[in-house]
Amino acid sequence: MRLSVKRFGMEEKMEHWKKIWGYVPIDFGTLIGAPDDITQKIRIKNNVSGSAVKIKFTNKYNRDTLLLEQVCVGKINKNSGKITGPVKVTCQGKTQIAVPIGQEFYSDSIPLLLEAEEDLAVSVYLKEKHEIYSLCQTWSARGWQSSFFKGNQTEKDDLSGKSTLETFPFFAYDEHICNGAFGVSGVQVLAKEDVTVMACFGDSITHMSYYFDALQDILYARYTGKFALLNCGIGGNRVLYDASYVKDMPGCGRCFGKAGQDRFVEDVYGDVVPDIVFLMEGINDCMHGIDFCLEGQVPTGTMIFEGLKSMIEKAHKKGSRIYISTVMPFANDSKQAAGQSESIRQELNALIRAHKDLADGFVDLDEAVRRPENIYLMKDGLHLGDGLHPNAAGGKAIAEVIGTKFSLFYSKSNMEQLKKQTGRLKTNR
Repeated sequence: MRLSVKRFGMEEKMEHWKKIWGYVPIDFGTLIGAPDDITQKIRIKNNVSGSAVKIKFTNKYNRDTLLLEQVCVGKINKNSGKITGPVKVTCQGKTQIAVPIGQEFYSDSIPLLLEAEEDLAVSVYLKEKHEIYSLCQTWSARGWQSSFFKGNQTEKDDLSGKSTLETFPFFAYDEHICNGAFGVSGVQVLAKEDVTVMACFGDSITHMSYYFDALQDILYARYTGKFALLNCGIGGNRVLYDASYVKDMPGCGRCFGKAGQDRFVEDVYGDVVPDIVFLMEGINDCMHGIDFCLEGQVPTGTMIFEGLKSMIEKAHKKGSRIYISTVMPFANDSKQAAGQSESIRQELNALIRAHKDLADGFVDLDEAVRRPENIYLMKDGLHLGDGLHPNAAGGKAIAEVIGTKFSLFYSKSNMEQLKKQTGRLKTNR
């Protein structure tokens, strides 16, 4: 919310809290690791100027209270890459922060002068041994990165610690190695200017962050100081059904999360009302019921579309503009391209295209990334070798399409707002 006061006939803007970084904590349903006497540092890309910060703490899925012995937040020097001026973070005035089971909350307001393009570092010291069942994750790791150190290093300037895999060998099961962070899932800044907040909601294509980080690059360069992007993706997530049961996965696939249509409001609107939502989901609904032999969980394209439609309606009721996308190709061979999953995708995409005006904007990413000579397959060089998940090059290609479309949507929206304001001014004269 932006506050204002009138002084000498002029409107003077006041500062306002804006969420500038956020990811969804993942419930693995199994033990990830049990660290102790460890400092976790998270470097976070920032595009907002402000005078204070709040850190969001989370303990939604662990089995005991998470006791954070000390937490610091600081800025990162662009030249040295080191943390400067770390400040202790408090909750209700206390530097030792206890996060009860199932709880999430923000810290006190911590004074910190921050400029757009000045990145943040959040350092958390865990003194006692804790069993960890949940992390936030990124694979692209350009929007944020984590590192880990022995002992209390929260007030030290170094960021070159151990990796997530070195700290949590649990993640060796995944051939694509993630960056992970426990206990922290969001940051707010007391912003100096109006800031547009956009939340990206979806599955692994959003969660892995290859297009998300590239989109950050585009939008933050275009709207320096005036734009923030939030990630609400969960790998393996489906629109209609809760986490697919996969016997051979750690936690049997619990990390895939609640059905998208059921988690949408909680994960997108839990502590913020984004101005814009970008919705791209449905790929796992097409595949999982068939690939994992899940009885009663093979939907039609129409069923998936109705789930997407319900999320569009929820976004509009909350006051957000929402943009949607078609489902991109996922086949890795001609057999899969001729299968039932592909038929479901084609039906779903036809419905999304036919009813695109239900949303405020539409991006046809299927058309953008598919092979011209074989529309059932993603272009070579754009995926991680599985035909499904975009790599860095694929993420950049997707982000460029979204960025181009978004520029048109954003300009159109601004013009409509200006017309409304002009109309009100004329009426009031």
